[in-house]
Amino acid sequence: MWGVAALKDEYEVSLVTAGDVDLAGLNAFYGTSLRAPEFAVREAPVPFFLRRNARAAALRAAYYQRFCRRIAPEFDAMISAYNFCDFGVPAIHFVADVSFDRELCRQWDGRPRGLSRLVYGDSLLRRAYLWLCDRVRDPSGEDYRRQGLTLANSGWTARLLKERCGIEAGVLYPPVAGDFPSIPHEQQEDGFVFIARIAPEKRIEFAVEILQGVRAMGHDIHFHVVGQVDADAYGRRVRDLCLRHQGWIHLEGRKSGSEKAAFLARHRYGINACPREAFGISVAEQVKAGSIVFVPSEGGQAEIVDHPQLTFDSQEDAIQKVDAVLRRPALREELRRHLAGRGQVFSVASFTDGIRAAVSRFLQAAGAGSHSP
Repeated sequence: MWGVAALKDEYEVSLVTAGDVDLAGLNAFYGTSLRAPEFAVREAPVPFFLRRNARAAALRAAYYQRFCRRIAPEFDAMISAYNFCDFGVPAIHFVADVSFDRELCRQWDGRPRGLSRLVYGDSLLRRAYLWLCDRVRDPSGEDYRRQGLTLANSGWTARLLKERCGIEAGVLYPPVAGDFPSIPHEQQEDGFVFIARIAPEKRIEFAVEILQGVRAMGHDIHFHVVGQVDADAYGRRVRDLCLRHQGWIHLEGRKSGSEKAAFLARHRYGINACPREAFGISVAEQVKAGSIVFVPSEGGQAEIVDHPQLTFDSQEDAIQKVDAVLRRPALREELRRHLAGRGQVFSVASFTDGIRAAVSRFLQAAGAGSHSP
């Protein structure tokens, strides 16, 4: 959405999608103010039963990529806003996570359990499904990952691309939009906020264990878990965990827009427990809201806070660092000043300038004569 907003005044922009475009909903969620006449929408022909089926993402993507290759000759630049896409021509690729690398996904996410093993594990059913996806996708045969321009959402992601694929990628941090109320530190609640998808890789239980350790050191803190809790196994586990500690843990559900901005700004601290997060947009939001955020030391989220006192390698390390910040007002003030500067790095203006420059470089390299990404 912000990519379209950045390019619409200089180029004729089309948004290619395999799903429905609820413009009002997208504007509200991402903080943009796009209007329908400002860009075109091209809908990939995807079977209806695939359009909203989360478990069929690979097959939906296969139909999508095949359509993109068909229309690619109509444009001067094809841009993938989420990882690599086989357009059949050199393109701009924004790499947002490691889902393009199946081996890394298996190593880092662990073996699927139960029925999920049939769907996502290395089973005969999974192999047959991926074979079908490849047949539908009908790959171009081009080495599309090494053609054109690759942009990573963090330096950590860029280093991973270099190490795993030999691909040199520039870094363009995602934009954090919206206005956050300015609340003095002494008026903020002495609480921690976790905000993200409620999913196993986010390790909410680990965050709870850290904060339990902090409370055991004499700090009367509380914890808010913000995100939609589904009725799946992990959602039930998180809900049960919060209920067991309902005296100090609060399950907030999903928040967005001005409600989310105000909620984040009211709390002094944030915590993220997901290892190897490619970026961590919620961490950047909390930083811009004025919170002091603690994150694992490996991953893009460590770049956001960019301070050794705010990154941890283990549960005990996290407890000790949180305890030190809670006990030392001067350290808190130092960290707040540091994070205020970091927040400017993830502005909409920085992203807008970055994507315009990237498209300009790409078109110059391609020798394009018209303006139609």
